[in-house]
Amino acid sequence: MSRRRGMIAFAALSSLLLCGATTPTGCQSSGHIGPTTGEVVGATVGIVAVVVVGTVVLVEVHKSHHTVQGCVTAGPDGLKVHQKDSQKVYALTGVTANVKVGDVIKVHGDKVRGQKDSAGDQDFAVEQISRDYGPCKAELATPTAPQ
Repeated sequence: MSRRRGMIAFAALSSLLLCGATTPTGCQSSGHIGPTTGEVVGATVGIVAVVVVGTVVLVEVHKSHHTVQGCVTAGPDGLKVHQKDSQKVYALTGVTANVKVGDVIKVHGDKVRGQKDSAGDQDFAVEQISRDYGPCKAELATPTAPQ
C-alpha cells in the first residue's frame, strides 16, 4: 500500500513540475525578472574573451604578412626597395626573379626580424609580387642658386 501511495505522489509531483507549477499560489515572488547577476557577468566575460582573442589573432596575422611598395634599385648587396612615404629601405630576398630595377612594385612577404644587410637596411623576404606599377618617377631636385 505504501508503494502505491509513493507512486501516486511521484506522479502528481512530476505532473506539477512538468506543467510549470513551480510555486504555490500563496507564495510571494521576489519580483526579479530576467537573467541573474552571475549570468550577466558570465556572458560579459565570454564576450570580452572572444573580442580579445579575435583582436590578438588579427594583429598576429597582420604582423606576419606585410606588403611593401616602393621603387626598386640595385645595390652592392642586391635589390632594394625604397618606400617613398616612410623613407625606409628594405633589402629584397626570396622570390625576386620578376623584380625589375627602376620599377615601382608592391610585394607581399615578411619582414625578417633582426636581419640587416651591410648597409643597415632591414631584409624583406618576398613571397609574391602583388603589383608592378611601371617605372619610378624621377624626383626633381631643387635647383640651388649659383654662388
